[in-house]
Amino acid sequence: MDKRFILRHAAGSYWLIDLKQDSPEYKKPMSFNETGALVFQLLEEGKSSKVIAGIVSSRYSSKPEDALEDILSFELQLQQFGYTVGA
Repeated sequence: MDKRFILRHAAGSYWLIDLKQDSPEYKKPMSFNETGALVFQLLEEGKSSKVIAGIVSSRYSSKPEDALEDILSFELQLQQFGYTVGA
């Protein structure tokens, strides 16, 4: 769990806030929906992408391979935001 980032719910969305701004330019929080928040929380618990895909596909009645593809894409977005997946 990276203490640099905090997840908050406000105004109907979930916001991932980077508490350590590395540059003088303000970095806006990353916004995502309830599914994104679930995936983020499961990543924070140390669950693997495949395990998370199983949970998500079961909860939302989707194909596990489709869920895994979406989760890997979401992980890439998190990494681009500065979050280290698996840390």
